[in-house]
Amino acid sequence: MTCLEEIRSSAERLVTAASDALRLEMAIFDSDSNLFYCTPTYLKKKGRTVHTPSIQEVLENGSILVTDPGNMPACIGCRFKEHCPSTIEILCCIHADTATAGVLSFTSFTREGQRRITENTSVYLNAITELGNLLGDLIVNHAGGRTIGAADPAISAALEFCPQPLLFTDPHGVILQYNQLASNMLKMCNVSNTSLWQIFPAATVKKITEGNHLFEKQAIIGGRATKLTTRPVMQDGQPAALLVRMDGELGNPDDDAGFFGSIIGGSPAAKTMLRIIKRVADSPSPVLITGETGTGKELAARSIHEQSKRNKYPFVAINCSSIPENLFESELFGYEEGAFTGARKGGKMGKIEMAQGGTLFLDEIGELPLSIQPKLLRILQEYELERVGSNKKIHLDVRIIAATNRDLSEMVEEKTFREDLFYRLNVINLKLPPLRERKGDIMPIAENYLKKLHLKMETPLQSFSEEVRERFAAYPWPGNVRELQNAIEYAANICESDVMTLEDLPESLQQKAAKPQKAPKARALPAMESEARQLTALLEKYGHTLEGKKRIASELNISLRTLYRKLDRLRQSEPGAFSSSS
Repeated sequence: MTCLEEIRSSAERLVTAASDALRLEMAIFDSDSNLFYCTPTYLKKKGRTVHTPSIQEVLENGSILVTDPGNMPACIGCRFKEHCPSTIEILCCIHADTATAGVLSFTSFTREGQRRITENTSVYLNAITELGNLLGDLIVNHAGGRTIGAADPAISAALEFCPQPLLFTDPHGVILQYNQLASNMLKMCNVSNTSLWQIFPAATVKKITEGNHLFEKQAIIGGRATKLTTRPVMQDGQPAALLVRMDGELGNPDDDAGFFGSIIGGSPAAKTMLRIIKRVADSPSPVLITGETGTGKELAARSIHEQSKRNKYPFVAINCSSIPENLFESELFGYEEGAFTGARKGGKMGKIEMAQGGTLFLDEIGELPLSIQPKLLRILQEYELERVGSNKKIHLDVRIIAATNRDLSEMVEEKTFREDLFYRLNVINLKLPPLRERKGDIMPIAENYLKKLHLKMETPLQSFSEEVRERFAAYPWPGNVRELQNAIEYAANICESDVMTLEDLPESLQQKAAKPQKAPKARALPAMESEARQLTALLEKYGHTLEGKKRIASELNISLRTLYRKLDRLRQSEPGAFSSSS
């Protein structure tokens, strides 16, 4: 008897619940590459015969992402090689302490499932890792008699990593457990012990508690429509619990795709951007996207990815400014089990490896620590990586897109960014124009966003007054598209009619001055205004060259890096100011 056999009942219930929650098919293989358990659809599509080499590859590497089933090295010799029913698979090891108990598989047989995984690869990789750890913990704790019941910490953990609102109830509909997404959707801090009868229409709850398996059944919660998918969790032939999934707001990045102005705008600048994006989409060359904050750099990167032949593979975004320097290497490159204190059991796939076959987007590349830059450069040169704690090389097939609002050429001059890395990244330069240079796109972007808000928030607001249109056209939009979106969302929250007026706008937009943002800033931040005058005078005195800036930094008794930060901050507050002539 294998260690998996000892927890069969609990494992089957946990995997069945997770399968319904994630809308994926699942399978468990033992350490000898035998099929231990799988969902019915998986069995129907792939049968019980196992392609041993693919399972052995997982046992050797800890996890694999099969983005092109039938056409990957692990698929050689498989009976499905020429006609694989899978569209995408994720596999990882099940670790019970130091032993490997088997392999867990997430599989989709649909294009919709493929799309969900490729767009949220890190979410599903974390989910399969956590579920594998839960199964391993069940094996370790079996000796103590621990099993999965109607209310169990393992169920709570399984619900929490699922990317949809989920409820777990007793057979009568009393909510025992739930995830945070469900709590947010229901607008309740504590959903426990609330009954389905208090939330959903009685006729719907009756069907659920009778043990019916509902699929995307429409229901109304607080005047808002949702779709319910339910499944009874069986024990000894009887419903022991009920799993209820709601279709909620999942924050899909595609919802924002239309906010990139070049897609919906008609200005010459927007048309030029769209033309360039289409021309470079299928190129393997790295792209460096530059532009002010809020111009839509990530959305431009997503547009390149979506219009490329890589669009069926993952788009993985990394914000270089949000990862602590001591975690950079493990987050980007991944690590093996035991590589360092606190390393996850079974190791972890890095962000770069997650992008295999697709696109890796490095946002805020100017914030990349100098210590990491040589390692990224090596990847760009060799397209190979080694996980932390491993000497095994992993070949990479990824398209690199980087973005920044900083002047990397200046950073190269001041030795804060490697020159060789800059030239590796800056093969195709895509400069996004600020919104003030594409006035004709303001209203199309605004109308598009208002339409989305109207549906999302159920706000009565549907159009703009003529005064608002004129104000939008005259305003310089230092925060670009992001500031425009924020202004519209602000108005949508306070407006009581279907037409937006000047009174509904944020205070900065209600001012009549040509540059309304400057007056409040002068009153609120007199120190910044004084600093701006001082730096302007010094730049006029010493010039905008690197040597001139060094003399300014020396006179102010600050570092050159601090000076650049001050200039960047003031440049953002006063667009067009402090422009470099070097």
